[in-house]
Amino acid sequence: MPNDYFQFKQFKINQARSGMKVTTEACLFGALIEGSKSQRVLDIGSGTGLLGLMLAQRSTAQVTCVEIEPSASLDMWQNIKQSPWSHRINGYHEDIQDFLVRRPRVYDTIISNPPFYQSHLPAEHPQRQQALHQSSLTYKILVKAVKVALSPSGTFWVIYPFHESQVFQSYAEELGVYRRSYINIYNKEGQKNIFRQISCFGKKSEMCLKKEINIRNTKGAYSQDFIAFLKPYYLYL
Repeated sequence: MPNDYFQFKQFKINQARSGMKVTTEACLFGALIEGSKSQRVLDIGSGTGLLGLMLAQRSTAQVTCVEIEPSASLDMWQNIKQSPWSHRINGYHEDIQDFLVRRPRVYDTIISNPPFYQSHLPAEHPQRQQALHQSSLTYKILVKAVKVALSPSGTFWVIYPFHESQVFQSYAEELGVYRRSYINIYNKEGQKNIFRQISCFGKKSEMCLKKEINIRNTKGAYSQDFIAFLKPYYLYL
Protein backbone atom coordinates (compact mmCIF):
# COMPACT_ATOMS: atom_id res chain seq x y z
CA MET A 1 0.00 0.00 0.00
CA PRO A 2 1.28 3.52 -0.80
CA ASN A 3 2.19 5.75 2.12
CA ASP A 4 -0.26 8.43 3.20
CA TYR A 5 2.40 11.03 2.50
CA PHE A 6 5.56 11.55 0.42
CA GLN A 7 8.32 13.67 1.94
CA PHE A 8 10.42 15.81 -0.39
CA LYS A 9 13.39 17.96 0.61
CA GLN A 10 11.42 21.20 0.85
CA PHE A 11 7.77 20.12 1.04
CA LYS A 12 5.47 17.25 1.92
CA ILE A 13 2.72 15.67 -0.18
CA ASN A 14 -0.17 14.34 1.88
CA GLN A 15 -2.06 11.88 -0.30
CA ALA A 16 -4.29 9.79 1.95
CA ARG A 17 -7.51 11.08 0.36
CA SER A 18 -6.38 11.35 -3.25
CA GLY A 19 -7.01 8.54 -5.74
CA MET A 20 -3.72 9.15 -7.57
CA LYS A 21 -0.64 8.91 -5.38
CA VAL A 22 2.82 10.34 -6.04
CA THR A 23 4.48 8.41 -8.88
CA THR A 24 8.03 8.36 -10.19
CA GLU A 25 6.96 9.59 -13.63
CA ALA A 26 4.96 12.48 -12.14
CA CYS A 27 8.01 13.59 -10.17
CA LEU A 28 10.21 13.35 -13.25
CA PHE A 29 7.62 15.31 -15.24
CA GLY A 30 7.56 18.06 -12.64
CA ALA A 31 11.36 18.28 -12.69
CA LEU A 32 11.55 18.43 -16.50
CA ILE A 33 9.04 21.23 -17.07
CA GLU A 34 10.87 24.36 -18.18
CA GLY A 35 9.07 26.81 -15.94
CA SER A 36 11.80 28.41 -13.82
CA LYS A 37 11.23 31.85 -15.40
CA SER A 38 7.43 31.67 -15.37
CA GLN A 39 5.37 34.44 -13.81
CA ARG A 40 1.98 32.69 -13.86
CA VAL A 41 1.57 28.91 -13.76
CA LEU A 42 -1.71 27.00 -14.10
CA ASP A 43 -1.88 23.32 -13.08
CA ILE A 44 -5.00 21.70 -14.59
CA GLY A 45 -6.19 18.59 -12.76
CA SER A 46 -3.61 19.17 -10.07
CA GLY A 47 -4.50 16.26 -7.77
CA THR A 48 -2.44 16.65 -4.59
CA GLY A 49 -0.74 19.78 -5.96
CA LEU A 50 2.57 17.99 -6.60
CA LEU A 51 3.44 19.66 -9.91
CA GLY A 52 2.47 23.12 -8.73
CA LEU A 53 4.66 22.76 -5.66
CA MET A 54 7.60 21.52 -7.72
CA LEU A 55 7.30 24.57 -10.01
CA ALA A 56 6.94 26.88 -7.01
CA GLN A 57 10.18 25.52 -5.53
CA ARG A 58 12.29 26.56 -8.50
CA SER A 59 10.53 29.74 -9.60
CA THR A 60 8.98 32.92 -8.25
CA ALA A 61 5.73 32.32 -10.13
CA GLN A 62 2.20 32.75 -8.90
CA VAL A 63 0.86 29.20 -9.12
CA THR A 64 -2.79 28.23 -9.54
CA CYS A 65 -3.89 24.62 -8.97
CA VAL A 66 -7.34 23.48 -10.12
CA GLU A 67 -8.74 20.07 -9.16
CA ILE A 68 -12.31 18.81 -9.61
CA GLU A 69 -12.19 15.75 -7.33
CA PRO A 70 -13.20 16.68 -3.75
CA SER A 71 -10.91 14.27 -1.86
CA ALA A 72 -7.83 15.20 -3.88
CA SER A 73 -8.66 18.87 -3.37
CA LEU A 74 -8.52 18.41 0.40
CA ASP A 75 -5.01 16.96 0.10
CA MET A 76 -4.06 19.76 -2.30
CA TRP A 77 -5.18 22.50 0.09
CA GLN A 78 -3.31 20.89 2.99
CA ASN A 79 -0.14 20.53 0.94
CA ILE A 80 -0.27 24.13 -0.26
CA LYS A 81 -0.94 25.49 3.23
CA GLN A 82 1.97 23.57 4.74
CA SER A 83 4.45 24.47 1.99
CA PRO A 84 7.00 27.32 2.12
CA TRP A 85 5.23 28.97 -0.86
CA SER A 86 1.65 29.13 0.40
CA HIS A 87 1.66 32.91 -0.12
CA ARG A 88 1.90 32.48 -3.89
CA ILE A 89 -0.01 29.25 -4.56
CA ASN A 90 -3.80 29.17 -4.82
CA GLY A 91 -5.83 25.96 -4.95
CA TYR A 92 -9.37 25.62 -6.30
CA HIS A 93 -11.84 22.74 -6.15
CA GLU A 94 -13.53 23.45 -9.46
CA ASP A 95 -14.15 22.28 -13.00
CA ILE A 96 -11.50 23.90 -15.23
CA GLN A 97 -14.09 25.21 -17.67
CA ASP A 98 -16.06 26.94 -14.90
CA PHE A 99 -12.85 28.20 -13.35
CA LEU A 100 -11.72 29.92 -16.56
CA VAL A 101 -15.13 31.56 -17.04
CA ARG A 102 -15.16 32.92 -13.50
CA ARG A 103 -11.49 33.91 -13.38
CA PRO A 104 -10.39 34.79 -16.91
CA ARG A 105 -6.64 35.38 -17.17
CA VAL A 106 -3.67 34.12 -19.17
CA TYR A 107 -0.70 32.06 -18.04
CA ASP A 108 2.79 31.75 -19.49
CA THR A 109 3.05 28.13 -18.34
CA ILE A 110 0.23 25.59 -18.16
CA ILE A 111 0.90 22.07 -16.89
CA SER A 112 -1.21 18.93 -16.62
CA ASN A 113 -0.84 15.30 -15.61
CA PRO A 114 -4.32 14.40 -16.88
CA PRO A 115 -6.41 11.23 -16.75
CA PHE A 116 -4.88 8.80 -19.24
CA TYR A 117 -7.51 6.40 -20.41
CA GLN A 118 -10.73 6.58 -22.39
CA SER A 119 -11.66 2.95 -23.04
CA HIS A 120 -10.05 0.95 -20.23
CA LEU A 121 -12.11 -0.72 -17.52
CA PRO A 122 -12.84 1.59 -14.57
CA ALA A 123 -10.68 1.30 -11.46
CA GLU A 124 -12.34 -0.12 -8.35
CA HIS A 125 -11.46 2.89 -6.19
CA PRO A 126 -13.79 5.76 -7.29
CA GLN A 127 -11.20 8.48 -6.63
CA ARG A 128 -8.57 6.53 -8.54
CA GLN A 129 -11.07 5.94 -11.35
CA GLN A 130 -11.54 9.67 -11.78
CA ALA A 131 -7.78 10.24 -11.60
CA LEU A 132 -7.08 7.65 -14.32
CA HIS A 133 -10.06 7.84 -16.67
CA GLN A 134 -11.18 10.73 -18.84
CA SER A 135 -14.62 11.27 -17.38
CA SER A 136 -13.98 14.89 -16.40
CA LEU A 137 -10.84 16.06 -18.25
CA THR A 138 -11.05 14.84 -21.84
CA TYR A 139 -8.68 15.79 -24.68
CA LYS A 140 -11.28 18.28 -25.91
CA ILE A 141 -11.74 19.99 -22.54
CA LEU A 142 -8.00 20.17 -21.94
CA VAL A 143 -7.13 21.62 -25.37
CA LYS A 144 -9.92 24.18 -25.20
CA ALA A 145 -8.79 25.27 -21.75
CA VAL A 146 -5.23 25.70 -23.03
CA LYS A 147 -6.41 27.75 -26.01
CA VAL A 148 -8.30 30.08 -23.69
CA ALA A 149 -5.73 30.43 -20.90
CA LEU A 150 -2.30 30.17 -22.57
CA SER A 151 -0.51 33.41 -23.45
CA PRO A 152 0.54 33.84 -27.11
CA SER A 153 4.17 32.97 -26.29
CA GLY A 154 3.41 30.57 -23.45
CA THR A 155 3.99 26.82 -23.21
CA PHE A 156 1.75 23.95 -22.22
CA TRP A 157 3.32 20.79 -20.74
CA VAL A 158 1.52 17.46 -20.55
CA ILE A 159 2.37 13.79 -19.90
CA TYR A 160 0.62 10.76 -21.38
CA PRO A 161 1.41 7.13 -22.23
CA PHE A 162 2.78 6.94 -25.78
CA HIS A 163 -0.44 6.00 -27.61
CA GLU A 164 -2.58 8.57 -25.78
CA SER A 165 0.13 11.16 -26.41
CA GLN A 166 -0.11 10.63 -30.18
CA VAL A 167 -3.89 10.90 -30.12
CA PHE A 168 -3.74 14.05 -28.01
CA GLN A 169 -1.15 15.67 -30.30
CA SER A 170 -3.31 15.04 -33.36
CA TYR A 171 -6.36 16.49 -31.67
CA ALA A 172 -4.49 19.51 -30.29
CA GLU A 173 -2.93 20.45 -33.62
CA GLU A 174 -6.31 20.28 -35.34
CA LEU A 175 -7.42 22.99 -32.89
CA GLY A 176 -4.31 25.14 -33.32
CA VAL A 177 -2.13 24.04 -30.40
CA TYR A 178 1.20 22.73 -31.75
CA ARG A 179 3.79 20.42 -30.26
CA ARG A 180 7.21 22.08 -29.93
CA SER A 181 9.15 19.29 -28.26
CA TYR A 182 8.76 15.94 -26.59
CA ILE A 183 10.69 13.70 -24.23
CA ASN A 184 10.39 9.92 -24.43
CA ILE A 185 10.65 8.34 -20.99
CA TYR A 186 11.88 4.75 -20.68
CA ASN A 187 11.63 2.73 -17.48
CA LYS A 188 15.08 1.25 -18.04
CA GLU A 189 18.03 1.86 -20.35
CA GLY A 190 17.91 -0.40 -23.40
CA GLN A 191 14.14 -0.88 -23.38
CA LYS A 192 12.28 -0.21 -26.63
CA ASN A 193 8.82 0.49 -25.24
CA ILE A 194 8.20 4.12 -24.35
CA PHE A 195 6.78 4.28 -20.82
CA ARG A 196 5.57 7.89 -20.89
CA GLN A 197 5.88 10.82 -23.28
CA ILE A 198 6.17 14.39 -22.06
CA SER A 199 5.15 17.01 -24.62
CA CYS A 200 5.49 20.77 -24.77
CA PHE A 201 2.94 22.70 -26.84
CA GLY A 202 2.50 26.30 -27.93
CA LYS A 203 0.24 28.41 -30.10
CA LYS A 204 2.77 28.68 -32.94
CA SER A 205 3.94 25.85 -35.17
CA GLU A 206 7.70 25.28 -34.84
CA MET A 207 10.26 22.58 -35.54
CA CYS A 208 9.71 19.81 -32.99
CA LEU A 209 12.65 18.78 -30.80
CA LYS A 210 13.12 15.30 -29.33
CA LYS A 211 14.84 14.02 -26.18
CA GLU A 212 15.04 10.69 -24.35
CA ILE A 213 15.51 9.91 -20.66
CA ASN A 214 15.83 6.57 -18.86
CA ILE A 215 14.54 6.35 -15.31
CA ARG A 216 16.91 3.49 -14.48
CA ASN A 217 20.18 2.24 -15.93
CA THR A 218 20.89 -1.32 -17.09
CA LYS A 219 21.70 -2.35 -13.51
CA GLY A 220 18.35 -1.14 -12.19
CA ALA A 221 19.65 1.90 -10.31
CA TYR A 222 18.45 5.42 -11.03
CA SER A 223 20.14 6.83 -14.13
CA GLN A 224 22.48 9.81 -13.90
CA ASP A 225 19.96 11.96 -15.81
CA PHE A 226 17.18 11.02 -13.39
CA ILE A 227 19.38 11.80 -10.39
CA ALA A 228 20.39 15.17 -11.83
CA PHE A 229 16.79 16.26 -12.36
CA LEU A 230 15.35 14.90 -9.10
CA LYS A 231 18.22 15.74 -6.75
CA PRO A 232 16.66 19.11 -5.77
CA TYR A 233 13.52 17.24 -4.66
CA TYR A 234 14.19 13.66 -3.50
CA LEU A 235 15.41 13.28 0.07
CA TYR A 236 17.99 10.60 -0.59
CA LEU A 237 19.59 11.71 -3.85
